[in-house]
Amino acid sequence: MITCKGTHFIKDGHLFPVELVEVLTTDAILIYEVARVVDRICLFVEDHYQRLVNSAKLAGIPLKITLNDFAETIKTLTEANEIADGNVKILIQYGNGQQGAFFYFIPQAYPTAGDYFHGVKTDFLMAERNLPGAKTVQQRLRDEANAAILQSGLFEVILVNSENQIMEGSRSNIFFVKGNKFYTPPSEFVLPGITRQKVMECLATLKFPCMEKTINRNEITAYDSVFLTGTSPKVLPVSSIGNQKFETQNQAVQQLMKAYDAKIQSYIKNYKTKGL
Repeated sequence: MITCKGTHFIKDGHLFPVELVEVLTTDAILIYEVARVVDRICLFVEDHYQRLVNSAKLAGIPLKITLNDFAETIKTLTEANEIADGNVKILIQYGNGQQGAFFYFIPQAYPTAGDYFHGVKTDFLMAERNLPGAKTVQQRLRDEANAAILQSGLFEVILVNSENQIMEGSRSNIFFVKGNKFYTPPSEFVLPGITRQKVMECLATLKFPCMEKTINRNEITAYDSVFLTGTSPKVLPVSSIGNQKFETQNQAVQQLMKAYDAKIQSYIKNYKTKGL
C-alpha cells in the first residue's frame, strides 16, 4: 500500500486525490527513489534521476520516464500539494510487461537540533540488501530493521554482512572519522546515496582525505567519530553503535556539516537563477 502525505499523488503523469491511491501489485518489481524538496525546489534532481536510471538497469526494468518528465512531475506534485518542504517518493512498478510511475509526498521525520548536537544511537543488524547498488523495495529487510529500531529505541541500524563487514545503514550511508581522515565502506557494498556523493565532494573541497575502506564491526573502536548521511538526516553525528560511544562534536565533521548545508543553499540559488 502506498502511504501518501498531502492531498494528491501522480500516477503516469496524471494527478489524483490521495483517496484514490491503490494497492501495489505484489508480484511486480519495485524500484524507488526518495528526493527532498526544500523551498519548493527538488534538491539534486539530476542525480536522483540518474540513480533511478541505474536502479532500473540493475533490476532489468526498461525505464520510460525522461529527466524532464521526472523534474516536471515533482514540480507539479509540489504545486498541487502546496508543500514547500518535504520528501517525495518516486516508485516504479513493473510487471507483466506493464510499467507504472507513482510520485507522492511521504511522511518524514527529520532529525532535531538536539540530534545534530548530541548525535543519535544506532546498533548493528546482521542483514544485507539484494542488489545493493539498486534502490529496490525489499520489504522483509525494511520490516526487520524497523522492528530492531523500535525495540531498542534507535535512530538507525547498521547493516553487517556474513563476514562481519559494515555495509550501510538501513536507510542511510555511514562514514567513520579518525583525526581529519574520513572512511566509508566501498561503493560495491552499498546503495550509492546522493548525499554520500555530495559529502565526498565537500570533503574534497575541504581537502580532508576520504577513502573507501572495508571496515569490520570489531574495528570501530579505532575511530573517533561516526556519522550517517541521507536525504532526511543530511550529515548526522552518531553518538553510539551498540555500547561503543563516539565523539559528536568533531571539528572536521562540524566543518563538513556546514559545507554540505552551503552546497544545498548554493544548489537552490542556482536553480532559481536559471529558472529551471
